[in-house]
Amino acid sequence: MLPPEVLPLAADAELERGADGKHRVTYRLPIPYFRLLWAPFVRRRARRIEAAADAGAELPRDTPWWALPEPQSPDQTAAVAAIALIAMATGYAGGAGGLLTQTLPYAAKAYDASDAALGVGLAVVRVGVLLALLVGPFADRLGRRRFAAIAATLHCVFAAAIGLAPTFDVYIGAHVLLRCLDAGLSVSLFVLAVEVVSARNRTTVVSLLALASGAAGGLAVVSIPLAAAGRGGLAASYGLQLLALPLVLRAVRRLPESQRFVAHERERHGLRELVAARDVRGRVALLGGAVFLSSLFFAPLTDFYNRYLDRVHGLSPGEIVLFIVLTTAPAIPALVIGARYADTRGRKRIGVPLGAVSVVAYVGFLTTGSVAIWPLAAIGNALASAAGVALVVYGPEMLPTRVRAAGNNAVLAMSVTGSAVGLVVAGALADPLGIGHGVAVLAVFPLVTLALVALRFPETAGRELEETSGDVPPLPLVR
Repeated sequence: MLPPEVLPLAADAELERGADGKHRVTYRLPIPYFRLLWAPFVRRRARRIEAAADAGAELPRDTPWWALPEPQSPDQTAAVAAIALIAMATGYAGGAGGLLTQTLPYAAKAYDASDAALGVGLAVVRVGVLLALLVGPFADRLGRRRFAAIAATLHCVFAAAIGLAPTFDVYIGAHVLLRCLDAGLSVSLFVLAVEVVSARNRTTVVSLLALASGAAGGLAVVSIPLAAAGRGGLAASYGLQLLALPLVLRAVRRLPESQRFVAHERERHGLRELVAARDVRGRVALLGGAVFLSSLFFAPLTDFYNRYLDRVHGLSPGEIVLFIVLTTAPAIPALVIGARYADTRGRKRIGVPLGAVSVVAYVGFLTTGSVAIWPLAAIGNALASAAGVALVVYGPEMLPTRVRAAGNNAVLAMSVTGSAVGLVVAGALADPLGIGHGVAVLAVFPLVTLALVALRFPETAGRELEETSGDVPPLPLVR
């Protein structure tokens, strides 16, 4: 049997000598749904092993870029694949990069909504995450798996119906409920993924989930011309979410239950526990304060992105799609590389400096009127994705298992509160300053967040959740 460090991601791998004297590697690739993406890389590694064996050389043991930093079991791999498929299937209409964001200019035209109305409407949608404070704790009570299965199924049905909203008020109200459901679903999937993988793989696995969600957002981008076709096109773009329902129903059957949840199942759960213990209360406040400040800038940047390109730079729907595709492409390798380095070299070492440079690049993108918006957007997207994935794992890492879902929903609520404030302020500043400059003014706040991370957050890379969350006190140092 070949050890996992020789042939990563494979199971039942064996090296045998054939009748012709040549070596052959046989293996099984236990990656459901996404097997074709990794099959060429594993096959190439197998050929390299065979060549080394034929030459009598040492077998390769280096960790390739496409593999996780630390080997994991086939069950863990299958669990991550199922979580990623659900994130991809539901991310089309939900999440920060879903239909609401991508079709915003055309929903505004369909419902004849002004910039100020859009700003207020987008802020109101954020209330859905506040409602998730009541829903999210069920993932701590019922289990991560059961909650995710129910929420993902409901998402597909409800999201498809939103396109039929007769008025802008109904459209926004429906998105409030969808955001509530999606917030709880996202946190439950996030927590489940972090709890089932090893410490050295946490950020890398989160990056894979982000890529899955990003792929769904990419589908939402492709739907822009359909949404731009008028009222019927907008409804059709939402109706496409129903196509994901069979995939969701298939994936939820593969979801495992977190053994960490099972170990803490009999403990008290819920929002009350977030304020009962002083250390938990302090951690929630620290995490929430950081994301509140950051969201003051990034929420209006995201939600007014397409409208900025449409109104300020005069890009057509097709040109906006091209712009988004070209300028977000560098974010994909940056996300993977940033996650790997965050797992191997540290969260803060990657997240803080790259995050600062990304904010500066975004300010340039928002304030220039030339073709420089293309490289500036690409730089901002790439570095922000690398920094974001390095820092986002702090949420589950710093909170105890019994309130990990509830706590992360509370942190998300603080993020959304910051988003709502930022959207209202950016919308109000858009008229006197313009959309770009109105958003750029808020860039100081994520820089404050990065300073807070650098000075107050612990380094958690490579440490088990039981230690970083306070479930088990860390062992004393041996001197």
